[in-house]
This record gives sequence, structure tokens and C-alpha cells, in this order.
Amino acid sequence: MSRNESGGVKLAERDAQADTEQRLPVAGAAETRRAVARIFAADKGRATLVLSMYTLAAVFSVALPILLGEVVDGIAAGWSLAEINAVCALIVGCVAVQFVFGRLGRLGGYRFGERAAARLREGVVERVLTLPLGRVERAGKGDLGTRTATDVNAVADMLRDQGPTVATALIEVVVLYIATFVVDPVLGLWALTTIPLLAMVTRRYLRRARPAFLEQRAAMSETAETLGASNMGARTVAGFAMQDERREAGYGRADTVYTKMIRLIKLQLEFFPLLLMINRFQLMIVVLVSGLWYFDGGLTLGTAVAAITVTVRIANPTNAVMTRLTEFQQGGAALARIEGVNLVTTTERDADPDGSDIRLDAVTFGYGDGPDVLHGLSLHPRVGERLVVVGPSGAGKSTIARLLAGIDRPRTGTAHLGGVPVADIGIERLRQSIVLVTQEHYVFAATLRENLDLAAPDADDAALLAALEQVDARWAASLPDGLDTMLGDEHHALSIAEAQQLALARVVLADPDIVILDEATAGIDPASAGNVEAALAAALGGRTVIAIAHQLQAAQAADRIAVVEAGRIVETGPHDELLAAGGVYADLWHAWKGA
Repeated sequence: MSRNESGGVKLAERDAQADTEQRLPVAGAAETRRAVARIFAADKGRATLVLSMYTLAAVFSVALPILLGEVVDGIAAGWSLAEINAVCALIVGCVAVQFVFGRLGRLGGYRFGERAAARLREGVVERVLTLPLGRVERAGKGDLGTRTATDVNAVADMLRDQGPTVATALIEVVVLYIATFVVDPVLGLWALTTIPLLAMVTRRYLRRARPAFLEQRAAMSETAETLGASNMGARTVAGFAMQDERREAGYGRADTVYTKMIRLIKLQLEFFPLLLMINRFQLMIVVLVSGLWYFDGGLTLGTAVAAITVTVRIANPTNAVMTRLTEFQQGGAALARIEGVNLVTTTERDADPDGSDIRLDAVTFGYGDGPDVLHGLSLHPRVGERLVVVGPSGAGKSTIARLLAGIDRPRTGTAHLGGVPVADIGIERLRQSIVLVTQEHYVFAATLRENLDLAAPDADDAALLAALEQVDARWAASLPDGLDTMLGDEHHALSIAEAQQLALARVVLADPDIVILDEATAGIDPASAGNVEAALAAALGGRTVIAIAHQLQAAQAADRIAVVEAGRIVETGPHDELLAAGGVYADLWHAWKGA
């Protein structure tokens, strides 16, 4: 390994260790088994029908070697041609019935898998949407994204494709072993002699494979997180000349995935040859015992042929089950990660605010186990006031917005809305009172109307167009299909500024009591930002507006300005008053103006 690659691995290991504690939990074996039980219980009628079809197909399948043995013994006993043809016709009929039941079972199994996968997708998305936003952010986009996409796809594949195949094979194995006893109980017992060895080898493989698959999927999650962060922060990476560091981190994460994959391949290379040897050993035992017993006169040739044929057939479904253990382990590991989302503890949020008075009192706050970002900070926006929060980068402005929006809880002090803790108010109720708009805005692959309807499902077209006009979204008028124009990268892509205006239009439609704008117009060019802010201020008249701003033209027209420095409010007042005071705000203003 080269020096750069070694450094990349160490960097990736350091980052992974730091991130592991923030990731969402992974369910244990017991929780995963309960999740599987819930999946089957949700559609137990169809599951029972599918298993019945597979069982019937297996029964008619194992009838073939038994009937073949009867034909062999019949020929030796001098059967007529008509008797032989009758049994052969019965064999053909069994093949046809087996095919029909097998196809019906496969069709039913596929439908069961699709329905179960759909419920799983809906359930995990619904659960994720109820998680505290702060917890989701700490987990990272890579971890959450792989759980809701890649992991769900792996489980869906297991339920839809691998599940029916393995179910068919397992049922066939059980029926075949029963058939060996039907042919001859003694030979059936000899066929079972390899079961303990097979169980021991399989148990050892599964015990080692489960953690290996979990580690592999976690490594894939970390890789997605690293690559996504490098992509999203490409400009920052270039600005600080961090290309080598991010490249090494990416190589390190990729090397970790490669190492985990090699470990899995080694486990499989140990397991599958042993499986083949056990199958051959079982067949050798049955052939040897049948042959010796036949030559000793204790067994007919037909019985020997039937027993050997059944044993030969046992190997195929057994191998089908064992070779698909890899996919099942993948699906099981993915389901454990999905089920882990349900293990995230959440605090009951059922407080009901009385009014729209919002305030921070003596708030101290820090992220994770880090130092305090805010130090005994108090902020009391007046109802209907336009308050602009300004200050140097890193002063704690966005943290104030997060506390006011109920995303985070203060370490000490209180963040209250209408006399109750903001973070204790139910999400649906809270969003009727407070809307937080940040620099990050998501445009869904849907029509412009559907993107706006998220904020006000009952709004008519006139209200939608009025909201767009109020935030100076002139581009909407030139769309080819108006409100029915499909948005998104594969359709009509919006610029950063247009996406922000779309988000602001949603705020207008949502009509909350309090609006928190955290650099909401940062992506709009300065010449247009003033117009958008003026239009938005007019649209939100009478509401409490708290704007976090770096571009100080937003502060000039505010009712009041709060200046944050090092996690404390150091000045408050109108623009002219603070400018005349010659303090921190005056310094920021003159620096921004270039004076």
C-alpha cells in the first residue's frame, strides 16, 4: 500500500470511529426476527397460501422417484406394457401438477414480496419523518440514505426473489427427507446421518457471517457519507485546497469496503466446499448401504433406485438454500439496519402553546459532547416584530434559529413558545406556528403546483400564483406548462436562487405565526435579494419574522437588530441607533460596506 493510501485508510478509520457514535442504531437478532414475524403477520393469508402451493408442488415432485422405483420393480415382476404405461402416465401427470403448483406458488410469492416490500418502504419513511431533525442530522445523509434506499432494496429483493426460492427449496428438502422414510425407514435414517454435520458447519458460517455483513453495509454507508460530503462541499474543498485530504479519505473508505468484502468472500470459500463434501458424503452413504443391502437380498432394486434418486435430489434444494444464505445474510443485515431506525428513542411531544410569544431565556447550548456554543443567551422577539440577528461567522446565529424552531433542546435555560418548551410541541402543531427556512431547499421531482401544495394542500391556483409573485419569482410565468411544469434535474431544473424563491413561496402559503429565515436569500444575487426580502416582508406583515443574516441590507430595514458575538447577545436596537453607538454592529456594517 502506498503512503497516500495508508494515510487515507487511517483518515477513514479516524472519521469512521468519530462518526459511529452518531449513526442510527442497528437492531439485534431478536428484534430482527420480530420484524420478520411482523412482515409475515401483516399478510399471513397470502403467506399461508403460498406455502401450501410450494408444499403441494414438492409432494408431487417427490412422487417421481417413488413411482420410478415402482416401475423398476414392476418390470422385474413381469408387469404388462399397459401397467407400465399407466404408471408412466401417472409420472407425467405428477410433473404437470408439480409445474402448475410451482408456478402458482412463485406468482403468489412474488406478489407477497412486493406487497411486503411496499409496506416496509412506507413504514421506514414514515418512521424517519417522525425522528427528531437533530438526530437525523447527526446520523448523516449517508447512513440514513443507505437505510431508506439501499437497505430497503436489499430486503425487498430478499422478500420478492430470494424468499420464494428458499421457501420452495426448504419445503422440498423436508418433503424429500420424508420421502426417504416412505421408500424405506432404515435408508431414511442413514440419509439423516449427515444432518448434524451440516447443521454444525452452517451454524458456524452464520455466526461469523452476520457481523461481517453488518460491517460491510456500515462501511458502504460511511463511504456514501464521505463521497456525498466531498461532492456537496466541492467548492469548499477547492477553496481550502483540501483535494488530497478528501481523496485520501475516499480511498480509505473504499479500501475499508474492499477489506470487508474480501472477508465475506473468504467465509464463503470456506463454507461452500464443505457443503459440497457433505452432500457427496450423504450420497455415498445411501448408495453404499442400498447396494450392500440389495446384494444381501434385503432390498429390491426398485427401492434402491428410488432411495438413491431421492438422495441425489436432496442435494439440489439443499445447495439452493445454502448458496442463497449470502443473499439472506445481506437482506438480514439490511433489515437489522432498517429496524434500528425504530430503536431511536424519541421524547413525547404533546405540549400545546398558548399564543405565539417566543423567547429564549438564559440558554446554554453545545453540540454533542462539544463545548458550549451559546452562553446564557436571552432573546425575546416581540409578536409581529421583524428581528434580524447578525454577527461574525461562528457566533451562534444558526444555533439560535435551531433552538427557536424546536430542532434542538438547550442544555440549560428555556426555549419557549406560548409558555411551553418549543421542543415539546408536536411537529404538526409546531409547524403551524413556526417555519424555519434555511439555505438548503429541496425541489421534488413533481409539478410546480405539487411542490407548492406541500405547504397548503387546499390552496387554489390563484393563491399559488400570488405566493410566487410575492417572492418575486418571475421565472414561474415563463414556464412552458405553467403550474403543471415538471420540476427536477430530469425535467425543468431550477437554479439555486429559483429554488430559494420556491421555498419562500411555500412559507407564504403555509401562513405561520413565526417565520425564521436562516440565510434564506443567500443564494440570490445581492441586487435581487433586497427585492425578494422586501416582497417577503410585505407578504409576512403582522407576523413575527426572525432573520439570520450575513448580508446586512436585511438588517437596515428591521424593527430591531440583535448582535451576537461568541454565543452572547452583545447589542440590540434599531439600525440607526446601533450605528451611532459605534459598537460591534457598527464595525460589521462598515466592514460590509467596505468603508
